[in-house]
Amino acid sequence: MIELVVQRTRLHIRGFSSLPAVPLIAFVFLLLSAYWFRSAPTGELALWIVLASAFISSIAGFAFSPIAGAALFFCKADPIVVVQILLVASLAQQLYCVWRLRSEIKSFEFVPYLVGSLATLPLGIFLLLNSRASILLPILGIFLLSYGSFVAVKPAIAMCSTNALLGRILVGALGGITGGLAAFPAAFVAIWCQVQGFDKGRQRSIVQPFILINQAVAITMLSLAHPASSPSLETIQYAAPAILGAHFGIHIFGKMSTSGFNRLVGAALAIAGILMVAKMLALG
Repeated sequence: MIELVVQRTRLHIRGFSSLPAVPLIAFVFLLLSAYWFRSAPTGELALWIVLASAFISSIAGFAFSPIAGAALFFCKADPIVVVQILLVASLAQQLYCVWRLRSEIKSFEFVPYLVGSLATLPLGIFLLLNSRASILLPILGIFLLSYGSFVAVKPAIAMCSTNALLGRILVGALGGITGGLAAFPAAFVAIWCQVQGFDKGRQRSIVQPFILINQAVAITMLSLAHPASSPSLETIQYAAPAILGAHFGIHIFGKMSTSGFNRLVGAALAIAGILMVAKMLALG
């Protein structure tokens, strides 16, 4: 009888230890935040926007900022608060995704892309702080819409196979500009990976750590160049829905084929393009 009780206790302990502790904690914090914002509809709505955007973008591995930003700018009056929410939520999402996909990231294949992006990231931030540079976003949006629509229809698009170091650095450099300008560093790197014919695991092993480090550096640079945009303690709560959405998004990613993943990446790029153009039209 005693042995049976001990065995059952061990089973309960093992079952408890296998629970996804981080998403569980994030869920509790999300409920507490929603309760805190119960009298402020826009605050509570922002939590669910971050949750949904993190879920969608974590399947593809990128595009959180364009998707969440487009919705947040309409429900939050203060653009600085929106930027703070995006910075906190995006970084939390990427940290969780990299941790969950750590078994896929078996090499430092992302480093050449990162070197290129860090070289041009200051230029991207300069363009962000210069309002006249906003004309570049609709051009980028139209390109992403065109390419993404094509890939969503025809996912098998391996056009070339090259491991040229210069090519990877230049693609990363483009990501540095778009990362600073639009908080969207992964677009050109994702396109490059698709054109090379990489499978979904290899694509994520490059794109995910690339985004994480790029965004961490971008947040630091932006905080120094424009202190008002630095994340506040109040916005830390938006990390919870970002992590929770990422948890379910990665679960869906694991069940997809490379072809289905490529279609989703194409759709994410197209959506990001549409939102960039729409945002500029709304502001101008």
